[in-house]
Amino acid sequence: MKNWPSFRRLILFSILIMAACAPTAPTVTLAPTQQPSATLKPLTLTPVESAFAPGNPTAAPLEDIIRTHSVTFDTADGATVSGELYGSGKTAVIFSVMGNCKPGWREFAQLTAAQGFMALTYQWRGCEANSVDQVLIQKFVEDARAAIAFVRDQGAEKIILVGASLGGCASAKLAVESQASGLVVLASPPSIPQWGFEIEPADLDTDIPKLFITAENDDTVPSTATRELYDLAAEPKEWHTYPGTAHGTDLFEGESGAELQQRILSFIQMITTEKK
Repeated sequence: MKNWPSFRRLILFSILIMAACAPTAPTVTLAPTQQPSATLKPLTLTPVESAFAPGNPTAAPLEDIIRTHSVTFDTADGATVSGELYGSGKTAVIFSVMGNCKPGWREFAQLTAAQGFMALTYQWRGCEANSVDQVLIQKFVEDARAAIAFVRDQGAEKIILVGASLGGCASAKLAVESQASGLVVLASPPSIPQWGFEIEPADLDTDIPKLFITAENDDTVPSTATRELYDLAAEPKEWHTYPGTAHGTDLFEGESGAELQQRILSFIQMITTEKK
């Protein structure tokens, strides 16, 4: 893993998620539980092959290899959401950001597109130049729902939802409704009481593969809160923790960043090769 191309080491300058997904959000304090045994087959973390690694005479920037478009799409209640669409393919991976409005998934979306997938990143409404509108951003589930409709319109036949913190909340909430083929959640709580938001077991009652990831000592959303969300989900599901205190996409900045990156890519590739 130490020899991964530098462009694959995501340098994501994420700030802490806003109070909506802060440690005070979960209303249930979980008792210590045993480490779950994953029902998914263990992932084989084989480095993704690349013909454009640094040092290769044919190397080229990712943005020169994949098709990238700035896009907008409308929500059901008439708002306009902006995003970036990368690559193409019948499988679309939708990356939903944390509540800080930083484009934390951009480089990872480019790498995913380079593997032959359509990848979409987008911003929540309420994201302003230097602040977040605390009222508008509460429409985050509607924004995620519009993103799903958008990739369907682009020809996606399979959809994989990937989200961190607030983005993971939206992804989990829509897992059944969207008929997604897979779900990845990084450091998300099961509820945001001050917004009246809650993920129900029915939202995760689906037999699609699900991957839940967090840091052991996450300093924003406690790992016990993400574990509570994991416990709501039906099988098959997998739980994985990394050492440290990093929250959500901040995990990519640490020593486990390359392994985390490959874990998610391997999970996405596993879903696309499964026979349903």
